[in-house]
Amino acid sequence: MSQWRGRIEDIDEPGDVVDLVGTYYHVPSLVLLLGFMLWTRTRNWKNFLIDGTVYFSGNDPWYHYRATKYTVQNWPQTIPFDPWTYFPYGAHSSQFGTVMDQLVATAALVIGLGNPSDHTIRMVALFAPAVFGTAVAIPTYVIGRRASNRFGGVVAVAMLAFAGSTVLARGTVGFYDHQIAEALFMTIAVLATMVAVSVAEEEKPVWELFQARDAEAVRRPVGWALVAGFATAVYVWTWPPGVFLIGILGVYYLIELSSQYAHGESPEHVAIVGAISLATTGVLTLASIEEIGISATSLNLVQPGLAFAVAAGCVFLAWLSREWDARDFTRTQYPLAVAGILAVIAGVTAVALPNIFSFFVDQTLRVVGLDVTDTAATIGEAQPLDPELLYDKYRFSIFIALTGVSYVLVGHFFDKPRAELTLLGVWTVFMLLATLTQQRFDYYLGVAVAVMTGLVVGQFVEFAQVFEFEGDIETYQLLTILSIVLVVFAPLVYPTAIFMETSGGGPGPSPVAWNQSLGWMDENTPEEGNFAGVGNDMPYYGTFERTENFDYEEGFYGVLSWWDYGHWITTMGQRIPNANPFQQGADQAANFLLAGDEEQANEVLERMSEGNNTETRYVMVDWQMASPFSKYTAPFQFYSDGNISVGDYVSTKYTQSQSGFSRFFTQEAPYYNTTMVRLYRFHGSRAEAQPIVFDWELRSAQGGQVPVVNGTQRFDTMQQAREFVENDRTSMVGGFGPYPTGDVPAMEHYRLVQGSDRSTPRRPGAGTTNWVKTFEHVEGGTIQGDGPANATVTASVEMFVPASNGTFTYRQQVQTGPDGEFEMTVPYSSTGYDEYGPENGYTNVSVRATGPYTVETARQFNESAAVIQYNGTVDVSEGQVIGQNDSVSEVSLERQVLAPPQDINVTDPNGTDSPNGTDSPNGTDSPNGTDSPNGSDTGSGDNTSSDFADPAGTGVDPATVLSLLGAGVVSLAAVGRRH
Repeated sequence: MSQWRGRIEDIDEPGDVVDLVGTYYHVPSLVLLLGFMLWTRTRNWKNFLIDGTVYFSGNDPWYHYRATKYTVQNWPQTIPFDPWTYFPYGAHSSQFGTVMDQLVATAALVIGLGNPSDHTIRMVALFAPAVFGTAVAIPTYVIGRRASNRFGGVVAVAMLAFAGSTVLARGTVGFYDHQIAEALFMTIAVLATMVAVSVAEEEKPVWELFQARDAEAVRRPVGWALVAGFATAVYVWTWPPGVFLIGILGVYYLIELSSQYAHGESPEHVAIVGAISLATTGVLTLASIEEIGISATSLNLVQPGLAFAVAAGCVFLAWLSREWDARDFTRTQYPLAVAGILAVIAGVTAVALPNIFSFFVDQTLRVVGLDVTDTAATIGEAQPLDPELLYDKYRFSIFIALTGVSYVLVGHFFDKPRAELTLLGVWTVFMLLATLTQQRFDYYLGVAVAVMTGLVVGQFVEFAQVFEFEGDIETYQLLTILSIVLVVFAPLVYPTAIFMETSGGGPGPSPVAWNQSLGWMDENTPEEGNFAGVGNDMPYYGTFERTENFDYEEGFYGVLSWWDYGHWITTMGQRIPNANPFQQGADQAANFLLAGDEEQANEVLERMSEGNNTETRYVMVDWQMASPFSKYTAPFQFYSDGNISVGDYVSTKYTQSQSGFSRFFTQEAPYYNTTMVRLYRFHGSRAEAQPIVFDWELRSAQGGQVPVVNGTQRFDTMQQAREFVENDRTSMVGGFGPYPTGDVPAMEHYRLVQGSDRSTPRRPGAGTTNWVKTFEHVEGGTIQGDGPANATVTASVEMFVPASNGTFTYRQQVQTGPDGEFEMTVPYSSTGYDEYGPENGYTNVSVRATGPYTVETARQFNESAAVIQYNGTVDVSEGQVIGQNDSVSEVSLERQVLAPPQDINVTDPNGTDSPNGTDSPNGTDSPNGTDSPNGSDTGSGDNTSSDFADPAGTGVDPATVLSLLGAGVVSLAAVGRRH
């Protein structure tokens, strides 16, 4: 700083000012760029504070918050094993690494003066991604400067600041995930390796210096090699699956050492760095392994094994070069010999160790194979990146970066480029392939594109002597700089501004809605270990030994939902999910959610609890899980109880408008019988098909014909509706919204106990429903009774949902025997709620009955045309439903004449429609239309007659469709979405 001050004081002429700017322009440039990066990444931080609670984006950040809080309480240790997820086995979160959580926990301890509050920890975690995201710019600048010059370094940082890459998305406030920390520590590891190999090129260490124990001669190469090895180990500790960086370094050393020898240089200098650095990585990762074996997600033998293998490969290549010289072989044949040796090793490994060979091939393809598995495709960030989107992110800079890669590649056929430039080229190529395979890796590619752009631009300005000032600045120098700005950065302004506007705006509505339901669960269900009042306990931030199958004591239970929500269940509700975003338990969750009948669903829960004394007690479903436009189709990729196809459950139709065709889904019978749909849409109630027909027609489109939606029609009777469908093959009964294609039976052991306060957003007039619905798996109460012989008996009870201030009706239906007796199991109680609650190990249910069960037969016409019905009322207690009371509820149905013949206009002798059209004989349709046609919902506050396919308003709204029935043909707008 004193030198700079002296320069300023010595300014006498304008030329001195130009010289000063040319010398120190990078300092204010970097300060401004770093400030801009931090601002763009933190400007929306207040959006993550909702009602005083700090929220995070996505799913994984919530588990990082848990891991960080554990480290705060057990500093510097991280969670060794966590029985608070993946019920009933427990899990280890090693794929999350440790470094980021430890750094943030340390910062929280400092800020909180050794005892930070939960709010302080959350706030530190909230801002941590923005700090990591800004910090990436520092090693990026150094790499850009080393690759070309200071201007190249500034350009690299500017690229990082303005490109709308995933570096920005993952480095924004609220996204507390290890991904941005990965980008930071990988960049540091690459930088450290660059420095190490460049020092080796300068110092040229050889084996004899080690034999002579000349410490001074090898001090710098060895020192930097150790630094590079340590930096690589830190990256692997941050994210154990990042072991592929060791593989990239292996490919780099293979290319670099072979090229050096072919160009007449000794590969020994760089080989020494490779051997020492990767051996260091091997030792450090070996010391921290968590399991013996090979795995893609945990710290195991893969990381140290691959590191030692690459280190040994460097030693072998250096030895082979000496042997090659001793035999006076042609140098240009050396790379071919190396390739042949590798092929032989691969072949021997494939034959002798096929499992290991397959493992490494599969993992390589998973990262850079340009294809993904079906299960990986259900994860948004694991899907391939469309090349068009790649261009949208980087514009011309992606081509500039590829020009830099070509420059390095071509250099190996002429005058070999510097070893550190080869590393940048290899790294960029692998990061491009990885990003095209899984778009998540764009947070690496963003840095690689930035430094390669800096390399090309820096070399260009150096060639053009843009910063070679002789007196005043020349016009061409200003024009050159202006051209660079326009070509490289101007195209990024608009897409980046749009990206900034749409990202980092807050956690979104889903975690808020789930937090409401999980907050209710935390207060209104028994604590883990205290189900049925057992009284066992397990510390939430306790330390547990790692095991493959945790031994839960009696009283613990699981909460089943789709794996996306597992970390929320753990952190927001302090309950144990069966499945989590590690995708542990995803197959069993899929088997349950897609089960086609209640018996199959129960069998899934029994299998999960087999061999222990625990059970899965609660099931949570949100609208996205029931929506074909959202997450409904995701479980199909994990289903393992048989062979099923998405096409058998939902079918693609289209709507047509002036802008073209838009996708729309119709729902087949198996869709309505899946457990998650029966729960979310019907609350476990019986749902009856309605005389509503969905109609479409085949229209010509590019490449053939497509089914295009016409609209819906409503008939007086089901017979009329089915006759219409029989004569029109481009129509179906029901098949959209809550209108099933056939009757759906009631569930006996699952009841709605709570709905989230937050409702699904809908367009005006379309209705809403609870975002999240929580169900309890219960034994069910028994209703026994007698009535007319061989008659259909329906038991119904109206249930009130406080969160939405609405009601729905649960219905169960059975047949009486020849003696008129019947028996049914129902999951909802109608009385006795105050006797059970969390204090004695049960649920304080929020959804409660408004009265007793009504048990009745269908209305019939006797020979005199009088309306006859058998009915009665009965209560089912909470104790009976939860299995604490073995008694049964008994009811005797009494015959009633509802109306004398002279007052009735008989229009429907089958009893399927009311005489005056205002009330159906079986009570399944309300006079004012506030009930859904299947009778499963009667409250305007919780109206399941809406279609939940797209609550954001982009999907088809059947309620709107039905309001337009008089028009005959309805134009619909649908935008398909897939998780």
